[in-house]
Amino acid sequence: MEQSAPQAQALNYVRAVAAHDGVVQLRDELSGELLEVRPRLVINAAGPWIDFTNHDLGVHTHFIGGTKGSHLVLDHPELRAAIGEEEFFFENKDGRIVLIFPFLDKVMIGTSDIFIDNPDDARCTDEEIDYFLDMIKRVFPQIYVGHEHIVFRFSGVRPLPAADAKSAGQVSRDHSIKVVEAGRGLDFAVLSLVGGKWTTFRAFAEQVTDEVLGRLNRERKLSTRELAIGGGREFPRNQAARQQWLQEVHARTGVAVDRLAVLLDRYGTRAADVAAFIAAGDDAPLAARADYSRREIAYLAQEEMIVHVDDLLLRRSLLAMLGQLSLPLVQELAEVLGEALGWSAEQVQAELERTVTLMADRHGVVLQA
Repeated sequence: MEQSAPQAQALNYVRAVAAHDGVVQLRDELSGELLEVRPRLVINAAGPWIDFTNHDLGVHTHFIGGTKGSHLVLDHPELRAAIGEEEFFFENKDGRIVLIFPFLDKVMIGTSDIFIDNPDDARCTDEEIDYFLDMIKRVFPQIYVGHEHIVFRFSGVRPLPAADAKSAGQVSRDHSIKVVEAGRGLDFAVLSLVGGKWTTFRAFAEQVTDEVLGRLNRERKLSTRELAIGGGREFPRNQAARQQWLQEVHARTGVAVDRLAVLLDRYGTRAADVAAFIAAGDDAPLAARADYSRREIAYLAQEEMIVHVDDLLLRRSLLAMLGQLSLPLVQELAEVLGEALGWSAEQVQAELERTVTLMADRHGVVLQA
């Protein structure tokens, strides 16, 4: 029996909560339903939550010694013009390497490196903000940058290995697979993926895959080394190729070339699928932000496993990071998502309240009309 989109998406919000007698118990975080699987091995890719997950499985480890890294996004045309298209990496007065770089029409600055025990506690603090604003003065002393220029802040936790280093900067950035073999109450091995980052994720994934295949007595048949990802597939490499792509998709879908250009910049070549979806029904621009449309949002809701409004704002678009949110926009998006995902009026209101609280607490964004 085929599942509906909301039901299928719900299965992606699960958490390992226990393990016993060769079974791992998973909890659906939306419905509370408990599911059971009987694995041959477990790959723990929970990042900074690795030790927490192992603990829930009954394995007590101390693999992670995570550090918090925070960033600010600034709406500051003068500073943006001053940096041009260059990235500034420099040594701050405390000896740490920090950065200032262009982020579309905004400026991103970072990053901190602070030990943290629980990744759920990660927030960009006032002390970090002061540190960032002070460091800008070292490079651009004539440009005033203040709190009023901040449109977004965020913190992440690096899943670094536990170490006795005196400073966070001394902790190794290498990645590794920490293995807890079957035993100690478990009928399967647990492979914990420690470290890793954007610049090494393919190499790490290949290493993990080879380890898993070896344990399953299988051989690798394919490599993703040269595989383009998502909207990077067959992406036009020059202006002529770009214009040809736009004209071809326009001919297939009827979507205006100017609109397709926005979608291509936003989604890469997956914009062709978005355009086809848009063309298949009645569409209209969002009232609160006309460069997005209702069917565009509906496509993301159905194809990108959106469960909460913040999935869209933080992880399926740059709306929040670019400081483009307002209360009317979030209200409208909640309604469009609700229509696409079958939410009740009460669910739409609950999502709105959740989003307002989360944005203020974690990202310093106070939503106003």
